[in-house]
Amino acid sequence: MRPALVRLLKRPSAVSVLDSLAATPLGIEQLELNYKRLRCQIRTISQNTSLNGPELESEPSTESPTAQRQKSTRQPFSFRVHEIGSSCKRTYDDIPHPKTHVNATVPAQDYPRSLALQPERLEFESDIGHIRDLGAKLVDDPARRHDFALWEELLRHRQRHYGDKGTLDIWEGLTIRHDGIELPVDGKHADFLWESFIELGLKRGLFLQEIVTYASELWKKTGKRWDGFYLKVVGGLLEYGRVQQAVTWHENLEHLHLSNSNDILQLLEPAISLGPHPMVNEGAIAPGIRAFRQICHRTQARHIYGPVISRLLQSGLGREALWMHVFFVSHDEHPRRFEDIQKLLQYAMEHTPTHVYQKLETYAMNMFESQNVDSDDRNAIPAEERVENFVVEEKPFSDEIGARLFATRSFNLDMILSGLRMLGVTAIGPQSLREMAVRAHGSQDLLEKLRLLQRSGISVGDSVFARLIRRLAEEKRDILLSDLLHSDQHPDVLEDATMQESLLMSYYMTRDWRHYQMTLAILTELSEEGPELFNVHFRKQIVAGHLKSAAKVVDTMTLRGRTLTKDSLNLLVRKALGPRRPGVGPPVRFGLHPSKEVLVVFQMLKRTVPKGCHVDAALWVEILKRFGMTHRWYELRDCCLWLARFYSSLAKSPGNEPWPTPPDQQNARIAAPPAHYGSDMLKAIFGSQMQCAIVSWGFRCRVSLSEAKAYNPFKVKGEQLVPWVRGLVLLRELEQYGVRLARYWIRRTCRHRLAVLFGRDRLSSRPRNRMLRRENPYDVHKVTQDMNRAWGSDSLFRGWEMKDLHRLVNPPSTKLSLIRTRRTAWRATHLRKGAFSRTR
Repeated sequence: MRPALVRLLKRPSAVSVLDSLAATPLGIEQLELNYKRLRCQIRTISQNTSLNGPELESEPSTESPTAQRQKSTRQPFSFRVHEIGSSCKRTYDDIPHPKTHVNATVPAQDYPRSLALQPERLEFESDIGHIRDLGAKLVDDPARRHDFALWEELLRHRQRHYGDKGTLDIWEGLTIRHDGIELPVDGKHADFLWESFIELGLKRGLFLQEIVTYASELWKKTGKRWDGFYLKVVGGLLEYGRVQQAVTWHENLEHLHLSNSNDILQLLEPAISLGPHPMVNEGAIAPGIRAFRQICHRTQARHIYGPVISRLLQSGLGREALWMHVFFVSHDEHPRRFEDIQKLLQYAMEHTPTHVYQKLETYAMNMFESQNVDSDDRNAIPAEERVENFVVEEKPFSDEIGARLFATRSFNLDMILSGLRMLGVTAIGPQSLREMAVRAHGSQDLLEKLRLLQRSGISVGDSVFARLIRRLAEEKRDILLSDLLHSDQHPDVLEDATMQESLLMSYYMTRDWRHYQMTLAILTELSEEGPELFNVHFRKQIVAGHLKSAAKVVDTMTLRGRTLTKDSLNLLVRKALGPRRPGVGPPVRFGLHPSKEVLVVFQMLKRTVPKGCHVDAALWVEILKRFGMTHRWYELRDCCLWLARFYSSLAKSPGNEPWPTPPDQQNARIAAPPAHYGSDMLKAIFGSQMQCAIVSWGFRCRVSLSEAKAYNPFKVKGEQLVPWVRGLVLLRELEQYGVRLARYWIRRTCRHRLAVLFGRDRLSSRPRNRMLRRENPYDVHKVTQDMNRAWGSDSLFRGWEMKDLHRLVNPPSTKLSLIRTRRTAWRATHLRKGAFSRTR
């Protein structure tokens, strides 16, 4: 048999046979059944080609009438017959194209049919997911660029052969290869293109965001939109069971793509298709109906009471119907006819406690006084059959029993589903779902089993475990899906975001990448940040001690318009800065010098605070203290000036938001701070103690003759001030931004520093004070003169430097100062190096 097949394939006619087999969508076993249809299709294409080709019309027929009659009575060929080597002579002009406007579309029967029978040509023309070989494709021709019948044919081919990747290739061809193409918004071509792209976007969140952005730009540019965009996105998310994302996208799309607020009624069917909640016996509301209620709460829809209540009762969701009734009444949405509430009254009479029915009956009587509501039948049903809290009686079904059913290999899925329907089971638990998924053969088989469950009216719930299994199966991440199914974690543990984040950090520290990826997928389903998980990765790097990596995460967040949460900020303060004893400098942590450590923290906060991240004044004070204690004067000055500029801008313009709102967060704007927020922050950060500290830190500069440097803060040619006055210069700069100076405390600190340098000789316990006094190259007159120059007037010391210089540099000592001095002298006498134990 094998040599015969080889001989057959060597014949020239085999090329035509294989070409037709590859072009037709039918199976080989059905070729004979559609023999006439295939001949008609080939004949139609041949006629169209002859009509469109003027060169063929000009050729006269050379056959005799007898030959033509014999040819017409001859049995036609089953397949097209190709001339060997003639395919290379075809050009782009062999395919007809529109001759009118550039944006005009060609009917679908013109050239897509001719391309359909040329698989090699169709494969070549549809390979447009890149920018290589520009001008070599049909869609590169300006006359065919807006021919969406051609685009549809190319998209269908890529979908058949490459699935989701093929759809993505066509999208990149539309938006990247040719960025000026505007998708149509009317007609069957528009419906197919938009539905195909959105269907892929429902599986990939980032791609969905790209489609929404494209649709918004199309609306701003042309004022056109596809009418089914809102329903396809929000309804599709509901069908996939991603109810919270459906509510979020409703908020993003309702202003642009929701023409009429009553159109949200079309979301009711996808919401009902999710079925009841797995914990229905405990009074839980169906997740789809809960999401539909949230959408109704955010939309001013009117006169939807009747359709919603009626459809819920028809679907067997009576408890949800009562729940929606309470919601509608609280939002001033009432039934317009008595028939709208009649079935709900009947349900309440049969399945709810007496007081619930009486309350509903009273409401109906007040709304429809002219209607006769018969309430005598409510006593026909015993009270024992009524259920508390709107819960419909159902036969309990244990999740453990369901798991054993699915784990039993003697029962196939059809048998199990038949048994569950016979028992009246409407939902299965996570353990049953896990056993069913373990028995599935790959992602496609698992998705098919989930569809069978949905068609059977059995819900798998809206738990993280169920959503994650569905998403991983749709994305064909089989390895990650297998790790999840064989994990030793209980499905209920997946709902705990704190525990999952702790596991993620431990896996990251131990380099257990398979469990790390699994936990990352779980957190993606749990977190409201979406797939980025910026705050989670930030906290992970902080715990691991990688401050530079955490800073890179903050940079990415800034570019994306995101900000740190309160939990991330607290962890940054607790882990990155670390503890510090009062009056003592920070210890070395994470292998970084304390000055570099606090510098990294300041740079992070500097990027996130303008985006809306709130930082307490105590944290800014601690950062300034660490800069000053580690002798980082220039970093201290930059931090002080940045804080003064930022918070003074808030105090001067209270009506403007200090941080821009990202495009994807327009519906969740950050509230603008109050008018006094900036001034209060400046007062809290730069208090009297901080101003005194700035003056003292300015005097800690070493100015020995060998290391003296020119200090000219006012840019006056030939002027050189003592570097010790830089603290005063910084305070005057802060005063320009609205910082109120505590002049009494500043003057007192300056006198104290003059006493250390020029006062009575006392033994100081601080080595830096002893070093500054020993290496001081200036006299007291030079220092006081430069201090007045930096202050801007002679009012700093009120003329004491001229009247009584000795009293100025020798302020009265406090009782505590005398005690410290005696203690230091005693230690220097009786202890070895005891007087100099404190180094800061």
